[in-house]
Amino acid sequence: ALYGAVNAVSRSFIRVEADELTYPSHVILRYTIEKEVIEGKLDVSDIPSRWNGLMKDTLSVDVPSDSKGCLQDVHWSMLAFGYFPTYLLGTACAAQLAHFCHQDIPDMDEKISKGEFAEIKAWLTSKVHRHGSRYKSLDQLLTEQVGEPHPQYFVKYLKDKYTKLYGCD
Repeated sequence: ALYGAVNAVSRSFIRVEADELTYPSHVILRYTIEKEVIEGKLDVSDIPSRWNGLMKDTLSVDVPSDSKGCLQDVHWSMLAFGYFPTYLLGTACAAQLAHFCHQDIPDMDEKISKGEFAEIKAWLTSKVHRHGSRYKSLDQLLTEQVGEPHPQYFVKYLKDKYTKLYGCD
């Protein structure tokens, strides 16, 4: 019951309060708007209406105010454009690493439940940490260590987790 409650899916207009299943939609919405502004396809004054429309289209959420909509994050006021996608890239990367760690350590979930992290830490050290800045990019590190970066691992993680959680077999 606790696991289900902690992993409940519900629509939210606040990104940092979003569940892990709808969170990517929040990031994609922000990236879409950033890209349109930078390309000159969207005027800054039109951001609130574009935001509200995308929230309605993607999450079926009516945004009650700009403070709970396009002004909820500090990133744009700090001119941190292009930052939001890094959240999603990190999550996708973590899912890919977890996938390959599971392949090499088949009882990984059991070890985690017992608080036994030494073998997992050693795997991460071998595949990621020991390389430091050896590779020019995260893509290159992933390609060399676990295969070409691909969102399929994140999609599979979400599908497997929430299909089981909600009994959608």
